Amino acid sequence: MSENEEIELLRQKVAMSCRIMGTHGLTHGATGHVSARIPGTDRVLIKAKGPEEEALEFTSLRDIITIDIEGAVVEAPPGLQPPNETAMHLAVYRHRPEVMSVVHSHPDWIVILTACGKTLQPILGAYDGNASSNLLAGGLPIYPRSVTIINDKLGDDMMQTMGEAKACLLLGHGMAASGLNVEEATTVSLTLYDLARMNYYAYAAGGANPVPDLEEHRRRREEGVRVRQERTSGDREASNWRYYGEMLDRWDTVRIG
Repeated sequence: MSENEEIELLRQKVAMSCRIMGTHGLTHGATGHVSARIPGTDRVLIKAKGPEEEALEFTSLRDIITIDIEGAVVEAPPGLQPPNETAMHLAVYRHRPEVMSVVHSHPDWIVILTACGKTLQPILGAYDGNASSNLLAGGLPIYPRSVTIINDKLGDDMMQTMGEAKACLLLGHGMAASGLNVEEATTVSLTLYDLARMNYYAYAAGGANPVPDLEEHRRRREEGVRVRQERTSGDREASNWRYYGEMLDRWDTVRIG
């Protein structure tokens, strides 16, 4: 595969992630954005904003523009420009060279819980294959400001909170998720969205109590205990990615009729 073909495939993945975010309700309208670092370069693909922008669920390849690591536009159609919070994405890439994709979204559940001072509890065990518990075990910090991250100073400030975590909640704002690829960053976002939704209902019902056996789940993971066949996190992300792609196809069929 040529370099141009690889970039085009990456552009398709960024657009698909945007549509997944929109159709699953992680964000509304044109708010929120997905980006991906182009391997081996100082360039980044990112969902654009501007007079010609589309809502995330209607994202097309035209909406994915190219910028450099400083935020300058490399390639963009007329009427499209980098989002105001491009600095959030670039801060993650600057501080975390292993990160290849960043997703910023505004899930209602996370906005509500952080605004109310409620922390996300590991209330899901085998329900989601311990995916959410694993994320919490790795640390899920909360950035204590609700301002938009519009410059390097604020981006660096957010990264002081996010550190090496897979994601960072933003007080009364939403979240930023990262991954080694677009698939992982998307999966992290969706996992935390579901966890926050379930936490909201649990708190509303009287309390969000951690599930038992978390230490057993952690032991199995650390010791590589497999109940059935070998399966890596990458396999799970690939399976999730196919599923969400098929759901988008179904959504398009219904929408277009």
